Amino acid sequence: MSACLSANSLSLHTPDHTCLLEGFTLSFSTEVTGIVGPNGAGKSTLLKALAGGVAPSSGSISMHGRLGWLEQSGPDAKGDLAVGLGVGAALACLKRITEGLGDAADFEAADWTLEARVEAALNRVGLGGMPLDRPVSALSGGQRARLALARAWIAAPDILLMDEPTNNLDADGRKAVQQMLSDWPGGLVIVSHDRAILEHMDRIVALESPGWAVFGGGWSEYAAQRDAARERAQAEHDRLDAEARQVKRAAKEAEARLQRRARSGKAQRADGSQPKVLLDAMKNRSEATAGRLAGLSQKRVGEAEARLDTARGQLHKGPKLSIKAVAADSPQGRTVLAFEAVCFGYDAAPVIQDLSFALSGGARMAITGPNGAGKTTVLKLAEGVLAPGRGEIRRTSGRIARLDQTVSDLDPVLSVVDALRARNRSLSRNAAYAALAQFDLRNTDAEKSVASLSGGERLRAGLAGVLGGEPPELILLDEPTNHLDIEAVEALEQALSVFSGALLAVSHDERFLDALTLDSTLTLTRR
Repeated sequence: MSACLSANSLSLHTPDHTCLLEGFTLSFSTEVTGIVGPNGAGKSTLLKALAGGVAPSSGSISMHGRLGWLEQSGPDAKGDLAVGLGVGAALACLKRITEGLGDAADFEAADWTLEARVEAALNRVGLGGMPLDRPVSALSGGQRARLALARAWIAAPDILLMDEPTNNLDADGRKAVQQMLSDWPGGLVIVSHDRAILEHMDRIVALESPGWAVFGGGWSEYAAQRDAARERAQAEHDRLDAEARQVKRAAKEAEARLQRRARSGKAQRADGSQPKVLLDAMKNRSEATAGRLAGLSQKRVGEAEARLDTARGQLHKGPKLSIKAVAADSPQGRTVLAFEAVCFGYDAAPVIQDLSFALSGGARMAITGPNGAGKTTVLKLAEGVLAPGRGEIRRTSGRIARLDQTVSDLDPVLSVVDALRARNRSLSRNAAYAALAQFDLRNTDAEKSVASLSGGERLRAGLAGVLGGEPPELILLDEPTNHLDIEAVEALEQALSVFSGALLAVSHDERFLDALTLDSTLTLTRR
C-alpha cells in the first residue's frame, strides 16, 4: 500500500477562536500538492496540523507511511552540520567503529551507506565539500535553508511537508528546490508564494478562510481558473444587483399605484357620486389587495436582497486598486544613474570592485547574483546611503524612491497617513488620503498605526509613498516580494506597470522580474 496522509473534516481555529478552516477533507499521496492563500488564511497552521504539531479543533488526521516536515525556520543553529542534518549520532557511531572503539551496539546500529548519502545530499543542494564539523551558526540564512533540504533527502520520508522552502534562497537555491520537486520519489505538500515553484504542482489547494478549493495543475492553470471564477462571481453579482434594483423599483411603483387608487376612492366618497355601500365594498377589496401586494413586494425585495448578499459573499475579498498612471519627469534616454569603476568594502576583500553601468530614464534593470554578492550594497550606493571607496556615482537631481521587503521608510509609531506625509513632505493631508485610497487604504485604514498593518497593507502603504506626491525618476526595489502573499505581489506588479520611470530591482523572484519587463540584467558574483 502506498503512503497516504489523510485529513477528515478538519477544522482549525486561532487562539482567539477565529475560524481558519472548516470541514477540510483531503488525502495526500505521491502527488505534488501546493497550498496557497492570503497571509492569515491558515496555510502554515494546516501544515503544522498535518505534521502533528497543532491539534485541530475538530476532525482527524491519519498517516500511513513515514512523514517528514521541512519547517520555514530551518534547522536549529545549535550544533554542527552533522547535527543539523540529523545524523550526528549515526556518524559518531561509524567513527567509533573505524577507530576500533565500537562495541556490539555500534555494529548493530551502523548505517554503512550513510556517509555516501550525506555527501550526495549536500552535493544536491549546493553544499558539497562543506565540512560536517562546521557550526550551523556560521551558515547564512540561505545555506541553512539548503541544509534543511539536504536533511530531507537523507531522511527520505514517504511524504514531505514543506513550508515556504524558497524563502531566503538565491536563484541557485531556488533551482535546488525545483530540482527536488522533479527528483523526489514520494509525495510533497508545499506551502509557497513562489509562483515558479507552484508551476510544478500536480494540484493546488487554495485556502480562503474558512473555505477551500482544489484545482488541478500548476500555477498557470490555477490562476486561469481563479480569474475566470472571479469574473463569473462579479458578473453574477452585477446581474443580481440590477435585479434587486428592478424589484425595488417595481415595488415602489406598485405602492404608488395603490396610493393613487386610494386617493381616487376618497375623492369619490367625498363628492357622493357613488353609493356608500359600493364605496365601502370597493375600499375593503382595495385594502385587501394592497395588503397582499405589499406583502408580495416585501417578499420579492427580501428574496432579491438575499440572493445579492449571497453573491456579494462570493466576490473576491482582496484589495481593489485604482492606480493612476505615474509619469516620471525624467525624459526617456537621459541618464538617471551611472556607476563608473565603483569599489566598496575593505581593500583586501572588496564587496564591489570596478563596477560600471548606466541607467537611463524609463529603463528597467535587475541586479541578480548569489546571496552575499553585494546586490543590496549596490542599491545603497545608488541611493547615497553608502559612499564608494573609489570610483564615481552620478545620480539624477530628481527624486529617487526605495521600496524594500520591510517598507522600512514608514515610521511604525505613526499612523499610515502621517507616516506617508513624513516621507513625502510636499503632500497635503488630503493628497495623502487620496494616494492611500488608490491602494485600497481608505478612511479608518489610513488612520491605523503602521505597526499594526499586515504585510500586504504595509506594502500598499509603501507603494503609496513611492508613487504618491512628486513622481520619482528612479525606484530602487530591494527584494520587495519577500514574505508577501501572492495577491500582494500581484498588487505590486500592477502598481509598477503604470510607472514610466526607471527601475533598479534586486529580487530572486523569477515571475516578479518577468512581470517588470526588464531591459537589462546586471549579474554580480560573490568575491
